[in-house]
Amino acid sequence: MQARILATQWAIAAAVTLAALSGRAAPPQPSAPVLDVPLEAGQVEEARSVLGRPVAVRVQLADNAAGRAATGKALTEITRILNQYQSRSRLSEMHSINANADRDEVVVGDEIHALLQRALDLCRQTGGAFDPTVASYDYLWNFDHKPFVRPLPDEIAARRAIATCKNMVIKPNRTVRLMKPGMRVTLAGVATGFALERAAQVLRDANVENFRIQIGSSTYVQGRMGTRHWYATAPNSRRPGAPLAQLYLSSHAAITRSDSDRSVIRGTHRYHDVLDPRTGMPAEGVVQVTVIGTEPTVADALAYAALVLGPRAGLDLLEKQKNVEGFLIDSQGRVLATKGIGDVARLPAKMELQ
Repeated sequence: MQARILATQWAIAAAVTLAALSGRAAPPQPSAPVLDVPLEAGQVEEARSVLGRPVAVRVQLADNAAGRAATGKALTEITRILNQYQSRSRLSEMHSINANADRDEVVVGDEIHALLQRALDLCRQTGGAFDPTVASYDYLWNFDHKPFVRPLPDEIAARRAIATCKNMVIKPNRTVRLMKPGMRVTLAGVATGFALERAAQVLRDANVENFRIQIGSSTYVQGRMGTRHWYATAPNSRRPGAPLAQLYLSSHAAITRSDSDRSVIRGTHRYHDVLDPRTGMPAEGVVQVTVIGTEPTVADALAYAALVLGPRAGLDLLEKQKNVEGFLIDSQGRVLATKGIGDVARLPAKMELQ
C-alpha cells in the first residue's frame, strides 16, 4: 500500500518496538494523521492525539463548514470517552468506583452504568476471557516501571482469588459493588470500541452519512468515499512498515489487538498488557487479532477475548458470533480466519514474525 500518511504511524510503531526490545516501555505517540487515502473534494478530515494515540475523523460532506463542525464534535466525543475510560485520572468515575466500591455501593451515571453492564454481559459470554475486573492485576504489571519487574507467583495468586466478574454486582438503580476487598474494574478493554460507536452516532446526528473514524489501529466506517468504499487495512504488529491485510468495510468496525502495544521483552519472552483475567498472566499463543463487526464495543471485547483464549478457542469464539468475522495470527505466524472472512478481507497465508 502506498501510505504516505501511515508511514508516520509506522515509524512511531517502529520506535515502540525498539523500545520494547531494549526493555523500555513504549514512548507516548505524538499526534499524527492516520488515514492513508488522499483527501478528495468534498471531504474534511480532523486529526489529533488522545492519550498518546493517533485519532482521525474524515467525512464526505459537500458543506465544508458543516463537515468541520461534525468532525470536531466527533473528536471531542472520542477524547471524552478515552479520558473517562482509559486514563487513570482521579477525576474519573472509574477512579471513584475503584476507590470505594469494594467497601460499599457506589452510584454511577447512566452511561458508565450501561457500559459496565455490557462489559459484565461480555464477560459471561466469553467465559471470563474478557473481564473488566482484570484491573485487579494492574498494580502488579507495571510496564512503565524502569526497570520492569515481573510480579511474584504469590502476588499473582492473591489477585487471582478476587479478579472475576462473578464478584461484581451492577444493580438497576445505577449502583456498582465489588464484593471482594482490593478488587478493581476497568473499561479500557471496550473503550476504543465504545468511542468509535459514540463518535459514529455523533456524525449521524449531524446528518453525516459517509465517514471513517480511526483510533490507533482500529477503524469504523459507514457509507462510501465518492464512488468507492472507504479503504482500510489491518496492521502488522511485527513489521510496522507493512500492513498485514486489506479490509473491505461498510458500516463495520475493525478492531485490532496485539501482544506488542505495551510490552517488554526479557530474553526470548514477551510480557505484554493483554492479561488473561483467569490466570493474571499475559496471554500466550496469539500475536495479533482483528475482529470485524457491526457493533464496535462488542468487537473490541471479542478481540481481547480471542487473544486471551489462544488460536483455536479464540477462532471458535469468533465463529459463534453473529455479524462478526475475524482472523488471528498464532505464535508461529500462521493466519487462522473465520469462514466468512473472504467477504471482508484479503489475507496472507502467514505473517513473518522476525
